[in-house]
Amino acid sequence: MRSVRVFHRLAGLVGALLLAGVALPPGGAARAAPGSLADRLAATVTGAGVHRHLAALQHIADASGGDRGYNRVGFTRSARYVSTLLRAAGYQVVEQTVPYTDFDISTERLRVDGAGGGDVPVLMTRFAPSTPAEGIAAPVAAPIDGRTGCDPADYAGVDAAGAVVVLARAACGYTRQQQVAAALGARGVLLYYVTPSPENSYRFHAFAPEAFTVPTASVSQHDGEALARAARGDGARVHLTLRAQAVARTTVNVLAETAGGDPDNVVLLGAHLDSVPEAPGINDNGAMAATVLQVALALANRQHAVTNKVRFAWWGAEEMINVGSGHYVAALSGDERRRVAAVLNGELIASPNYGRFVWDPGTGGGHVLADLFAGYFDRRGLPYERTGPESVGSDHLAFEAVGIPTGGIDGGNLGVKTPAQQARFGGLAGQMFDHCYHQRCDRLGTLNREALDTNVPAVAWVLGRLADDVRDVRAATVAPRTAR
Repeated sequence: MRSVRVFHRLAGLVGALLLAGVALPPGGAARAAPGSLADRLAATVTGAGVHRHLAALQHIADASGGDRGYNRVGFTRSARYVSTLLRAAGYQVVEQTVPYTDFDISTERLRVDGAGGGDVPVLMTRFAPSTPAEGIAAPVAAPIDGRTGCDPADYAGVDAAGAVVVLARAACGYTRQQQVAAALGARGVLLYYVTPSPENSYRFHAFAPEAFTVPTASVSQHDGEALARAARGDGARVHLTLRAQAVARTTVNVLAETAGGDPDNVVLLGAHLDSVPEAPGINDNGAMAATVLQVALALANRQHAVTNKVRFAWWGAEEMINVGSGHYVAALSGDERRRVAAVLNGELIASPNYGRFVWDPGTGGGHVLADLFAGYFDRRGLPYERTGPESVGSDHLAFEAVGIPTGGIDGGNLGVKTPAQQARFGGLAGQMFDHCYHQRCDRLGTLNREALDTNVPAVAWVLGRLADDVRDVRAATVAPRTAR
């Protein structure tokens, strides 16, 4: 069987290296640059090296049904790949078991009835209610043309009772939109994003499951707008079947740290290793996960000589809303939290139509970290924009919530590039930064190599700087909150 062969190839170092098609870097010994550790790491850790690891992750996804999802074999193989290379480089690796509640979807089907109808791709919203086993047969309804469905008045003259309501995601939030539709008697809700890539579909997540009282799913903008037009015109009927259940599962965080360095000043560099089940996840977030791996390998032969202890983390189930990092932070004692001087994270650092965004809270240790990234880019004439850390929902938020300084960068995802950003970064205005975000096309071939080649050394440089000195971060930091 193909899956057995893949596991055997990953079982040892030789198999992992053959799978990746790369040679293990000799601890970063390849032509070390003169100067500081930061400069040496920035010269050693390159986009080309990271790209070779990404080729391995792509191979894993292709051999695992097309994805590296948090609850699927592709993630297990990705974790094994990372762990194997770390151990071969001399690190002691810990695979931290992380319990979480998963959402097993058994059926998601939408059929449009009548002439010209047929099946329409649909994605059930995680943790929303299921339909009855036989599904829901109902007319389609939509708010008044131009209205969002955020207010009951948006349905003036529309009979939503007993209908499946179609809604474009709006600023009030899809939880509110679903609540309004349900209060008007809707039996189901279909959501869609309005983007420059109208064929894309995105799975939604019920952040407050108790607020979702009717079955909810998502369709592409193309299909959602067609259904809304039909509802406002001659009418349409659909048959919607959504079946799922919550189940208890475990995932893992892969952790390693330098043998040397001050344990009271830990610098943590991490990234989530999982993808959504709908995508290979090479930009989201393989690019950053591979960068963390390449930095760790480059530092391996120097790990006894660093001033501050460096910890590396590959988080599990971030796509289920920061499960791995949240568990890790919750498990830290108050003393352990205080020992973490800084956390670095990154997301989508090689977006096809990239921007370059530096996360900056504006104050405290996180602002110092933002200045380190900004200074690196300034010295190299690379444009960037500062943005709030909350602009990207990712693993740094769990640390930020307890007062540990965080910093990082991203290349953009669903946002649409403005003309000013086109002038600054190149690319195409009016298009998403990453049209392949959470799509099957998030593959090796769609990465932007310029973004990868310029962002990878930046991460390495900032990590190297902090491995040498965190005094400025410490001086600007309020003591982290202790565990409850």
